[in-house]
Amino acid sequence: MSARYSYRAVDAAGKPMNGNMDAESLEEVGAWLADRGYFVVEVKLAALQSLVVTGKKKTKISADDMNFFFIQLSSLISAGCPLLMSIDALQKQAPSMALKTLLVDIGEKIQSGKSFSEALKNHNNVFSNLFITMVEVGEVGGILDQVLERYAYIHDSTHRLRNKMFKAMIYPIVLLITTLVVAWAVLVFVFPKLIGEIQASGQKLPLPTEIVLMTSNFVSTYFVHMFLAVFFAYFIYATVKKTESGGLFIDKFWLSLVMIGNLIKQLQVVLFSRTLGVLLSSGVPILTSIQAVERTMGNRCYKEAISDTKEAVSRGESLSQAISRHRHLFSDTIVLMISVGEQTGNIGDMLEKMGKIYERELESTLESAVSLLEPCLVVFLSGFVALLALAVYLPIFDMGKLVR
Repeated sequence: MSARYSYRAVDAAGKPMNGNMDAESLEEVGAWLADRGYFVVEVKLAALQSLVVTGKKKTKISADDMNFFFIQLSSLISAGCPLLMSIDALQKQAPSMALKTLLVDIGEKIQSGKSFSEALKNHNNVFSNLFITMVEVGEVGGILDQVLERYAYIHDSTHRLRNKMFKAMIYPIVLLITTLVVAWAVLVFVFPKLIGEIQASGQKLPLPTEIVLMTSNFVSTYFVHMFLAVFFAYFIYATVKKTESGGLFIDKFWLSLVMIGNLIKQLQVVLFSRTLGVLLSSGVPILTSIQAVERTMGNRCYKEAISDTKEAVSRGESLSQAISRHRHLFSDTIVLMISVGEQTGNIGDMLEKMGKIYERELESTLESAVSLLEPCLVVFLSGFVALLALAVYLPIFDMGKLVR
């Protein structure tokens, strides 16, 4: 369970620095400060008043607006534009009032003497720990332009990838929902009326008609119960997923599925490779980088694996050795590429290249999955229509034979 700690520290020149940080333990805060070259004076649990949320509402900014901010800020800083001037220029052309308000606040804090990273920490519900950490590294090392450019690439790539996944799934989801709604309407309202007169004549119904009729009666009678059951099942799923053991079990289950598991693995590997590569290339210490990557992982299996990797590296093992213990999550290719990067001294660049390779593979896998899902839904819909047609017309044909 994370808590908020207040700390006092000094840098190599003796300049004091005070602040607050959310962490798992006192040791984590100390390690975070030591990685940045600060000497720890005191670390303690933050006073109660620092944990009280003020009346100020959390800023909500869309992913598109955030992507605009990162790309434009990176471009301006790389072009040599001063930070404060860049913030002011972006504030004037911000696509939303929420982003404009955020940039005004950041600009005011920078004008008051705070660093860019300190201004960002006041909005940690908007900016990730990864971005704040990279900005700190850029400020200390004098490479803010490079750091912003790298992060803008990460965010833009992730944003585009998520948009591709969302757009690719729109058609199959719409088709599936439409199919289920039409099937429900036909079974509940249309089919019973068509078959009612045939049933009244006492004629024996063919097997396809009896099957559809039984399904229609079941859906009509228990529709509310089915809806509540689905809602209750989702509630249980969401509740269990929030727990540590339940979430781990669910994540393992999704990974065990052939098509979905492969997509999840590729997505997590892309995030791991690209994020860790950018952090290491920017000069972030390896333990801090691994910890930041652990927080970006969405799957608990990968979180556990990276946490174990962080502990192994802290004991003196190489990253490739630590990752090789989790070959069910990371392929031999990844382990080999990391090992080569360690030997050549450019592990950050190697990981970034791997991230690009796996991103292309993920896009290809996603396209294949969608192209396979669409005809399956069409076949399902066609089969349903064919069964319904048989259920309706077979009794009519039988009646025609009796009349003859």
